[in-house]
Amino acid sequence: MRRLGIMIVAAIVLVAGSAEPFAVQAVQAPVPHAAPAAGPVTLLSYNVEGLPWPLTHGRTGAAAAIAAELRSLHESGAAPQVVAVQEAFGDAQKGIGRAAGYRYTVYGPDAAMPRAAAVTAADQAFVADASLWHGETEAPREDSGLAIFSDYPVLWARRVPFPAFACAGYDCLANKGMLAVALRLPGQAKPLIVIDTHLNARTASGVGDARSLFAYARQVAALRAFVISLERDGSAVVLAGDFNVGNDAARQRVLAQGLIGNDGLTVAASESACGSGCRNLAAVPGIAHAKTILAYRGRLGATGLPVSFGTAPDGSQLSDHIGVMRTFAPA
Repeated sequence: MRRLGIMIVAAIVLVAGSAEPFAVQAVQAPVPHAAPAAGPVTLLSYNVEGLPWPLTHGRTGAAAAIAAELRSLHESGAAPQVVAVQEAFGDAQKGIGRAAGYRYTVYGPDAAMPRAAAVTAADQAFVADASLWHGETEAPREDSGLAIFSDYPVLWARRVPFPAFACAGYDCLANKGMLAVALRLPGQAKPLIVIDTHLNARTASGVGDARSLFAYARQVAALRAFVISLERDGSAVVLAGDFNVGNDAARQRVLAQGLIGNDGLTVAASESACGSGCRNLAAVPGIAHAKTILAYRGRLGATGLPVSFGTAPDGSQLSDHIGVMRTFAPA
């Protein structure tokens, strides 16, 4: 039955959203930077806390500071060549890549992209029990908040919203989903595929844990199908995003069984929740207590140590998350 469920979700993922590649254009960066040479690739995954007002305030200045820090790293030759962000809902957050000097910017599903309808009886029952007061009956008001910035040329990009039965609570007001890009790396015959996502919140969704967990499990199944569909040509895959695992044991099991463990993805870096509003870089990358995660599979190896991003010397942070970086060496 579990395999049948995964097959149904896989079919839904492949017909929903934009399964076909869409056009990507280079952007004119305000600070020109040399094209990356052959060698290791550094990726940054970062939730930039770009929720719209009145949920947050003062985020325009924070986005500018994030861009300035990345631009400074570019100028010193230490910038990550690829950045995957979440919660890039505002213009300031969407513009981080250009302001930081990245040549290519790709955005995830927009608010108007249709979400696949429920097929199974369980999914239909979940949708029928949607709450008006928690935003579940409304069409998405915001896009996915996903964006990928790259110094490498983008060969193709794909974006797919999560199905309608894979959101719970206030999260349904954003068209959360998955964004994938294929990057042309110097000296490599196969592209590197980078996937960005943002999974359903638990407490912040405003609904009970059982309902948010149902949506979470459906998102993990959709993400698994998406990953499998993209790596058929033997390309290496890096999966980035805010996975909202936290301290919830049930979510840890869903992620471990549905994506990380069964499919052999290796966690290369993770941001750990260490209390209310507290985030740190996990000493041992994993999914326990995790928020942001970088995981990979294929002809790729993680090198060096994970590095955090977005914390000032005085301990203040540019977001309510920290960014996590890891360098990968194509095999």
